Amino acid sequence: MQNDEVVIQSYLKITSERKKRKNPARWDKWQSITGLVLAVFILFHMCFTSSILFGVEAFDAVVAFSEGSLIFGKGIPIITTFVVIIISAFFVTHAFLAMRKFPANFQQLMLFKTHKSLMKHCDTTLWWIQFLTGFILFFLGSAHLVTILFNSTEINAINSAARFVQGNLAEFYLVLLVVMVLHASIGLYRVIIKWVPLEAPTTAQSNIKRRNIKIAIFSIFIILGVIAFIADFTWIALGKSL
Repeated sequence: MQNDEVVIQSYLKITSERKKRKNPARWDKWQSITGLVLAVFILFHMCFTSSILFGVEAFDAVVAFSEGSLIFGKGIPIITTFVVIIISAFFVTHAFLAMRKFPANFQQLMLFKTHKSLMKHCDTTLWWIQFLTGFILFFLGSAHLVTILFNSTEINAINSAARFVQGNLAEFYLVLLVVMVLHASIGLYRVIIKWVPLEAPTTAQSNIKRRNIKIAIFSIFIILGVIAFIADFTWIALGKSL
């Protein structure tokens, strides 16, 4: 009888006392928090990798700075390992929380696609893009994090460039960058829309606020994404010159 009650509650999302279950709200909150952390990290990561545009010495200096050279006098590689572990934990947690909202079967998938086609609503289309890029990013992002984790004590410009070319990962990183920018920008926009109050005297004014936020977020990600994309070709050229 208790198992039947749990099943009914999972479908209706209410307890036997007719109160709404709090778990979905908590999961939504943590999904937003982990997504926000990852989106901000991606912004800094694009700046980090793009430093190669200023030369090998500049990238190595940024690596040393991120590893605490300002405090310890030299970079401590174990700091990178620790950061990768933390980001990986956020990544896995976010992925599993986000999977709750994925279509559970083919019927749900077709219902959503029909809804999207009929609505022709921008935010609905953005969710669809986020769903597709999230699915791809789960595999590409996991592979990248594992690669960095096992090489976290040997990060420098020469080793990174060699990984691009000798490791035949140039195309992988280019695809990862595009998917990552799309997913993170849409995700950050949806988090702000969901949690930041945007009330205005009129609906038109509220829509203007939403549009301005959308433009600002997408502009930042696109600009940094284009710079990072150019930097990837710099990495490729450096790798070929080794």
